[in-house]
Amino acid sequence: MLNRSSESSRADRRGMLMASICFLHCIAGPILLTSAGLTSLVGVSERLEPLFLLGSAAIGVIALVPAYRKRHRRVCCIALFASGILCLLLRHRIESRTISIEPVATALGAGLMIGAHALNLRFSKRCQCCEPNSDSVCEDRRESSS
Repeated sequence: MLNRSSESSRADRRGMLMASICFLHCIAGPILLTSAGLTSLVGVSERLEPLFLLGSAAIGVIALVPAYRKRHRRVCCIALFASGILCLLLRHRIESRTISIEPVATALGAGLMIGAHALNLRFSKRCQCCEPNSDSVCEDRRESSS
């Protein structure tokens, strides 16, 4: 039977993979489809974006919220992830006359989401002592409070 630590670790790794795939889809997808002469598939590709976003959000909630509540209590992981989702949601609505904001916002959003999962993994591994029924405080938390 798997323990909670390995389940959380798997969810974080899946979240990182999903954000990476989303990044590749959003950045490389249009370039590859256009250069391959498949511009008619760009519309199909754009219709997949909500699925990537919903999948990333679902995996993020599954991985980050339980780890926050039961392990490390670090809000920075959730804040990073929420910022990444916000970047991806707003990237079509921000306009600039000088540069294209969409690739920058996509890269930033995916990077924030990957960073949130990586930090969540790191904090969860450090706080193995912080099981739900344990009164012990993680070493990492003791150092930051002094």
